[in-house]
Amino acid sequence: MDHKKRLSIEKRKQYILSLLDKQGSVTVSELSECFQMSDVSIRKLLITMENEALLQRTWGGATKLTRATNELSYPVRETRNLSEKIAIAKVAYDCIEEGDAVYLDSGTTTLELAKLIAQGNKQNLLIATNALDHARELQARADLNVIMVGGEIRPDVRACSGYITNDVIRQLIFDKGFIGVEHISPEHSFTTPNMLDAELKRIIIQASKQNYILADYSKFWNDSLVQIVPLQQIYRVITDWHMPDTERTIFTEKGVDIVSAPAPALF
Repeated sequence: MDHKKRLSIEKRKQYILSLLDKQGSVTVSELSECFQMSDVSIRKLLITMENEALLQRTWGGATKLTRATNELSYPVRETRNLSEKIAIAKVAYDCIEEGDAVYLDSGTTTLELAKLIAQGNKQNLLIATNALDHARELQARADLNVIMVGGEIRPDVRACSGYITNDVIRQLIFDKGFIGVEHISPEHSFTTPNMLDAELKRIIIQASKQNYILADYSKFWNDSLVQIVPLQQIYRVITDWHMPDTERTIFTEKGVDIVSAPAPALF
């Protein structure tokens, strides 16, 4: 174990790749013990390796990179970490008050929130969204005031975007905005790989009095191409029960309010 502690970064990468070839996956705790490094340092190493297209990060570790992991379809994303997304949506739903004007960003976690709103009984709500699936869920409840924000339809995310979408949202004011992001890190804040998505999310944030980022723990400790807004510009981040208190402290020291949804009961 001592000789592994003295390995160079490149040798550590090679060792991790050899483990992935043998096992298919590795955990942060496993690598932390192996290299005698902190969990935070291991996560940073896995982030670097993912950015170099060497592996696919998961919550608590990483898996071997395959063609499939880079081409996840919307239906696959919709069911990935579903228990966590439902738990996050429940906490987000409790933040909505009767009479609120709410914006729902596109995304699979905000879709779970749309379902809860449609199934709930909070009155006098106005819900706006650019997401097709969200609007379909919401329109099933007749007493909801639903605004479908149009624009150019993007089949990959089942949502509208572009100039028309942005222009409509700029004319509106919301009490609360619920937004999804691709990644979150203390160094680069909230990020997404698409510049058009980043612009749309900034416009939603500017139009909303309180903004909530909904992100399961697998979104943390990684970066995408485009920064959306600084950490401090968001009212609250809602994640799941997998986030350790030590990591939460890193974000709270930067002024981020993070709430973790509790794990669902086993029975």
